[in-house]
Amino acid sequence: MKCARCGLDLPPGTRQCPKCGLVNEFEKTPQPEEKKRNPLIYVIIGLAVVGLIALFLVMAGGRNPTSAPAGVEREDRNITSAPPAQPADSGIVTAPPGEEPPPEKTPEAAPKPKPTREMVEYLDYVKKVEEHRQMLLKDTGAALMLGSAAGGLMSMINLAMDPDGKEAQDPLADSKKELNRQYKNWLQTLKFFDKKPAPAECREFSGDYRTVIYLETKAIGQIAAGFNAVNIMDPSDMSKLLAALQKMKGDPSIQGDIDKAADSADARLTKLVSNYDMEKPFDVPREKKEGNIMGF
Repeated sequence: MKCARCGLDLPPGTRQCPKCGLVNEFEKTPQPEEKKRNPLIYVIIGLAVVGLIALFLVMAGGRNPTSAPAGVEREDRNITSAPPAQPADSGIVTAPPGEEPPPEKTPEAAPKPKPTREMVEYLDYVKKVEEHRQMLLKDTGAALMLGSAAGGLMSMINLAMDPDGKEAQDPLADSKKELNRQYKNWLQTLKFFDKKPAPAECREFSGDYRTVIYLETKAIGQIAAGFNAVNIMDPSDMSKLLAALQKMKGDPSIQGDIDKAADSADARLTKLVSNYDMEKPFDVPREKKEGNIMGF
């Protein structure tokens, strides 16, 4: 608004003109009239929007929207009564079975370790002992046959009872000598075996194998001791020897224990070498019939 006196532009709400001092006599500044919009503009805008919509429909469907065919009639159905869908020909139910996977490869076993030098040397040592044992069994069997077949024990008893110049004769002298020699050989074999200590890997086998030799040596020693104790001039001594030999031969535990020890030693050796990359160097068989200590 303006002051009526001096024409100064005043802000609204002013009571007194700061220039001329006039109070409450002001004129309002005329405001420019708002321009009225032409209705034709709205018509043009509406046609432009309709044109854009028609262009969008033509680009989306490739057809003139004014010539679009009528919609296909369909029969409304309740979803609960709809027929079940049929599987397609190429569905999983008709697919051919897949190829079986190749068999899994069995993992290769870890290679076995090589035996130690001490182990190989010890088994070679025991192999020599076993070869000597087999030789002793044959010789001892022959010695026992000699002792029991020198005219037969009963014949020797009869000879001892003959007083005509037979006092100096001892029909068991050769048997005693041979049996004593065999017993000495077995003792030496056992001592030879004990000279070489077994390495840790072979101790269980070594213990079982020593039991074999010990039991055989013990049996030979008992037989030799029985023969050595006989006085040929005393018929009662001959009877005692005969009874002792018959008792030993009839005792299954003597030969049974020897056979059991041989089986155990052989099984120990088989188990031992199976843990290493090596062949079994020898076997520990039972005594054969022709070399059986208790086969006299």
